[in-house]
Amino acid sequence: MERITITQARRLSVIASFGSRNNRKGKLATLEIIQNLGYVQIDTISVIERAHHHVLWSRQPDYKPIFLSELLSEDKRVFEHWAHAVAYLPMDDYRFYLPKMESNRKPPSGKQIREVYNLAQPLFKSILKRIKEEGGLASKDFDHKRKRSSEGWWDWKPAKFALEFLYLRGDLMVSSRRNFQRVYDLTERVLPKGINLKLPDEEERAEHQIRRCLQSMGLARETEIVKYLVIADRKVIQQVLHDLVSGGKVEKLIIKGLKDDVYYALSKSLELGGSTRSTGGVSILSPFDNMTIQRERMRLLFDFDYTIECYVPAAKRKYGYFVCPILWKNDLVARIDMKADRKARKFRVLNLHYEESLKNKYRFEAALTPALQKFATFNGCEVVET
Repeated sequence: MERITITQARRLSVIASFGSRNNRKGKLATLEIIQNLGYVQIDTISVIERAHHHVLWSRQPDYKPIFLSELLSEDKRVFEHWAHAVAYLPMDDYRFYLPKMESNRKPPSGKQIREVYNLAQPLFKSILKRIKEEGGLASKDFDHKRKRSSEGWWDWKPAKFALEFLYLRGDLMVSSRRNFQRVYDLTERVLPKGINLKLPDEEERAEHQIRRCLQSMGLARETEIVKYLVIADRKVIQQVLHDLVSGGKVEKLIIKGLKDDVYYALSKSLELGGSTRSTGGVSILSPFDNMTIQRERMRLLFDFDYTIECYVPAAKRKYGYFVCPILWKNDLVARIDMKADRKARKFRVLNLHYEESLKNKYRFEAALTPALQKFATFNGCEVVET
């Protein structure tokens, strides 16, 4: 079992997640990032650019949202489905999600969701027939006259429920988005020709999940591997992880100065932890970034205690509505709350908080200023207001 320093661990994590942040260009670079990360989470909050675009831009300076749109709708190199949350995934990974889709064909067991299913299920055939005849359709293409007394779940269109169930079980796929609304089409019309549809066994799914996690995160504990994607059983992951270690493909690590948690890393990536090459300047990260989404990992590895506060009542927020961690080289050194006023073309910094670990405030601010201006431009704004 190898022992590494916290500095090496952070460097390994940052390089694995970001690589070289300054030389990727074009749509194929966007695809490369998604393949390296294993998934890019989709989120609806738009006070700044939505999370999926933010995650990609933070790794690719010339990134444009049209790249992701074309990879989904034209090139068919990515698809939407459930990872640990709804995400864009590499199309090459499609077969690893087939068992989950198959399990979703069973009627749900929970009382409330079962009521929803019973409302939606009678519409399955008619919806599939319409889409087959008319092509891709969105929820708004289906009429729904709501009863005045309806409440709660019943406020949703029954067709919207049906589309969601058909999507989760693999009968439909998202073929494109219109103004962020999903457009659904028949799976056989969305999947590219020649795609591998061989059903993976449990061990294959577990190894895929392990490799995707360690490739993206650099190093991770078992519990972090289990959370990264939700396509394999934990007990199977434990066994396959043991086999990969025994076969020399994965290494066990202990980080000096931390409690004796065992971390894992791909053997071929360990040399990155000892690298002295630059890992970049300032990156403003999405709360849903692959490197920050596991909050306990952030706290242990980066000494960064973080909670997204958009779900917290305003009076109880400490830092702001949509606070983003800031990465400087290999450390998380600050957090920032921002809002893009796109009509006024102004990017407003509402709150900026430095961590106690920040060693050189002036050098950091010198690096942050141009990074903020670039981020403002990416958000459709011209002026940064602090």
